[in-house]
This record gives sequence, structure tokens and C-alpha cells, in this order.
Amino acid sequence: MIEKKENLLTLYEIASRLRVSKHTVQAWISPSSPNHRPEFAAMARHAGRKTLFVEEEVLIWLNQRRGSIYAAASTERSAYWRERFFAGRGLLKGLVKTGEGSNSFIAFSGGLLGLDTEPMMNWLADGSGAPAIYNLAMRSDGLVISIPLASWILRRTLKIPGKFKQLQDFIIDQNVFELAGLGEDALRRSLGLPAGINELGLQNYCCCISAGASAFLTREKNLLKIPGLPVISF
Repeated sequence: MIEKKENLLTLYEIASRLRVSKHTVQAWISPSSPNHRPEFAAMARHAGRKTLFVEEEVLIWLNQRRGSIYAAASTERSAYWRERFFAGRGLLKGLVKTGEGSNSFIAFSGGLLGLDTEPMMNWLADGSGAPAIYNLAMRSDGLVISIPLASWILRRTLKIPGKFKQLQDFIIDQNVFELAGLGEDALRRSLGLPAGINELGLQNYCCCISAGASAFLTREKNLLKIPGLPVISF
């Protein structure tokens, strides 16, 4: 009987296959990470200093998962997402009011970055926090926003003449962002968090982290108070 040869994937190859960053995969397999996924970590094999995955096992795991980032039909992020994101700065300048954002250099080690409502609207309005968001985007491997937030922004701009098409193109058609849906994993995360968190902010956080974000930029005070969450104060 001929044994079937296992096709092994490296850390970089598995990150490319899942369309997430290497940092995200490392977080999934690290027991000390708040993003640790035991069922995923169980597939990791170690050969010296190398971390390897059996391709067939990963494909089976993918087929069992639910959520937009794992769906076969999910939209691939553009290779030019940074340029397109930077071009979208100020699309709603003078049309919406936002609170003040941080101008500080925020520590961020890389990976996918999730954006909550305040930083997203601050970027679109070219608010005081836009320079800090720019610095974060330069160091990130990609940006994630939740589908609930995308819907909220687009429905809001329906009332602003001439802006809906621009925002639809920026948020959906240009493939700037990874759009994170409210799947089963996000739902379970939301049930594990305490009451008092703004509902849209809660959905934004859970969707983004479930979609592989290494950190979540937010102004939601009740999220920022919870120890161990991968959140950055905006």
C-alpha cells in the first residue's frame, strides 16, 4: 500500500492561504495571545524552529468554519489598498462632525488592524486623529471593518447628495478593506463580553477580531477597560 505524502505549508504559506498576516497566524497558535484559537493551534507541527501545517488538515478546518474571511467567495484585498485608503481621507470633510482623535504615535507591532466607528469617521472627515491613523495604516498588513459598520456609514451617506457612490466605491468596490461579517465566532465572542458596551462598537470589535485583526482601534471606553483585549485607544 502506497502512503499518501503530506503536503506541508510554512507559516508564511499558511498566512497567504488564509489571507491573513503572519502575526495573526502566530497569535492563533500562541496560548498567551487573546486571539488564541486552540482548534487551529492543534494543527501546528514543529520541526526545529519551523512551524508547519498539513495542507489537507487546514483545508478541512477551513470548510468547517463560518464567517466572511473563510468563505470561498470573499473579496480579496487589493494589493494597492494603502494607496486607495490614503486617497479616501477627507471624503466627508466638512459634512460630518467627529470628536477629537489622538495625534500621538501609537504603538502597533503589525498585523491586520480593525477600525471602530470613531476612527473610521475621523479618517473620512480628515479629523485630528487622521495622522495617527495614517501611521497605523503604514505599519499594518491590512485594514478590517465590520459589515455592520460599513452598512451604518453607507446608509448615513444616502442623505448626503453625491457622496453615497463615492463611499460605496471606497468601502466596497475598491477592495481597500477586509469586510468582516457577524458569523458564529463573532457571536460567541460578543456573548462573552460584559454588558454596557455600545452595541455597534461591540459588533465591530467581535467581527474584526474574528476576521483575524491583531488589534482594534476604538474609543469605546467599556472595551478599553477590559484587561487583555487587543484594543488600541483612539
